[in-house]
Amino acid sequence: MPTLDERGLRERLRTSSTGCFLLFGEETYLTKTYVNKIIDTVVEPAFADFNLHRFDGKSASLSDIYDAAIAVPMMAEHTCVLVLDYPLEEADDEELRALERLLKETPEDCALVFAYQTVQPKGAKFNAAVRLFDWLGCVVKFARREQAELVRLAENGAKKRGCAFDRGAALYFVTNVGTDLNLLLNELEKVCAYSDGTISRAEIDAVCVKSLEARVFDMIRDLNAGRLEGALRKLSQLFAQREDPLMILGALAASYTDLYRVKAAVTCGERPDAAADNYNYAKKEFRLRNAAPHASALSLPVLYECLELLAQADAELKGFGGNDRLVLEQTLVQLARAAGR
Repeated sequence: MPTLDERGLRERLRTSSTGCFLLFGEETYLTKTYVNKIIDTVVEPAFADFNLHRFDGKSASLSDIYDAAIAVPMMAEHTCVLVLDYPLEEADDEELRALERLLKETPEDCALVFAYQTVQPKGAKFNAAVRLFDWLGCVVKFARREQAELVRLAENGAKKRGCAFDRGAALYFVTNVGTDLNLLLNELEKVCAYSDGTISRAEIDAVCVKSLEARVFDMIRDLNAGRLEGALRKLSQLFAQREDPLMILGALAASYTDLYRVKAAVTCGERPDAAADNYNYAKKEFRLRNAAPHASALSLPVLYECLELLAQADAELKGFGGNDRLVLEQTLVQLARAAGR
């Protein structure tokens, strides 16, 4: 069976909620949602203490999971075995054989769910486990949703809460909060409670927490507009909020890389998001489109210089004994000088 997406899983659950499932992917909100959906469908609440078996994958053994999976349901038709964050990416050959036996011998009255909610496994060993689930069960990968889909979700979510976005405000909301579905829904709840019915950009700015990427891009706007003091103030706020310096630098590097790729594409007569065809921008093409207006004021040599400055800062941050804040402040000053040229 090929790897399913959310729609494919919904179709699968219409026919049966038992069997072996492997749920993972960047969109952990959907992983949690469908884990709960499988449990609610399979397990009778009155007998959940007998028929719902939860395992922490960091401490569970496949032998214990096997025993739970083959157990006969108590006073009900089905059982459910939920295994969270089991380190399949570390599985050796013996564990993979044990996993194969588990999947083959899980009875038809059991829903066996391996789900990843706090980690995202990868690597050759995890891929071997995925192939076993593909063969003997069901694999579901929840990828990030596209920006347009998130905008529609925000608009529909606001409507259900008795609100509506001003023109363009839903896109502004998604761009600033980010693409994590759990965060989006949390921030949507806040802004709808705050709004008098029509959600404006000002209301979004007043109550919504911006993603790190959005806050860093605000710093870049300041740098390119000659507002170094504003960029340094925003950096100070990030440190006050205990953001990881390497994460801040990573967001800066990602944004400048987007700017460079957009500039290179436009210089060659291509559309701004043409770089998505050559790089891994699956469902993230909007980053290139968002970067386009800001890339126009910078030359390719300047953007290349900025990337070299960020690479130098990365080496300094990963060294020993340096002052992380000083390194980032000096880097912002150098980026501002480059933009000024």
